[in-house]
Amino acid sequence: MGKEIVINLIYIAILLPFILLVVDRTQPKWKKNTVLVFSYFFIYKIALLTPSYISWMQTDNLNWNWLGKLLAILFSMLFYYKFKHDFEQELYINFNPQKKYLKSNIIILLIISAIAILEGILFYNQQWDTETLLFQATLPGIDEEIAYRGIILGLFSTFMQKKLLFGKVVINTPSIWIVGILFGLIHSLQFDKEWHLAFNLLYFVKTFILGTLWSYMTIKTKSILLPIISHNLSNTLANLIGMIK
Repeated sequence: MGKEIVINLIYIAILLPFILLVVDRTQPKWKKNTVLVFSYFFIYKIALLTPSYISWMQTDNLNWNWLGKLLAILFSMLFYYKFKHDFEQELYINFNPQKKYLKSNIIILLIISAIAILEGILFYNQQWDTETLLFQATLPGIDEEIAYRGIILGLFSTFMQKKLLFGKVVINTPSIWIVGILFGLIHSLQFDKEWHLAFNLLYFVKTFILGTLWSYMTIKTKSILLPIISHNLSNTLANLIGMIK
C-alpha cells in the first residue's frame, strides 16, 4: 500500500502545476473542488487495489482484478451521488448523449477502433483467453470512464478556464488535456518491486491521446456513454486480434 500512496502523491505533484495554471480563480469553489477531486482520486485508487491486500478477496482462478474494479465503480457512484451538487451543470455520468456532436464523435470512436485493430495486428500476440475478452469488454471502460471522465473531468470543468491563451495560441477546454495527462501518468508511471520509478514514454503518449479524446467526447456529448463504448471496444479489439491472427 505504501507504494500506491507515494505514486499517487507523485501523480498529484506532477498535475498540480498544470491545474494552477488553468484554474479560474473567479470560481468560488475552486479550492474546495480541487481538494475534493484529489480526495476522490486517492480513495478510488485504494478501492481499486483493495483485493490485492485482503486475502479473502483474492481469487486464484481469475487473472484480472474483477472485484477491485467493481469496488471502484461502487465507490465512484456513491461519491458522485453524495457530492452531485458540486458538479453544477457538468453532470456527465448519464447515458443520453447530446445529438449535436453525436455523428462526429461516432467517427472518432470508429477511428480509435480501427487503430486498435491495427495495434492488435502489429503488436499483440497471445493465446485465446475468454476471461481477458470478457473483462476488457466490460469493466475497464465502465470503471475508468466513470472515474476519469465522469467524476474527475466533471469536477475539473467546474473550476478550470474554458480557454487558455499563450500569446496567439488558444487552448480550448484545458480540462480535457489535464485529464489526459493524468490518464497517461496512471498507465505509464509506476514503481517496480524494488521501488525504482519506471516510466514508459510510448504508453504515456498512447494513453494520453486516448484519455484526451475520451475527455473531448465527454465534453461534447455531455455523457460518458460513447467513451465507455469506445474504451471497451478498443481494448477488446486489440486483444481479440492478437488472439486470432
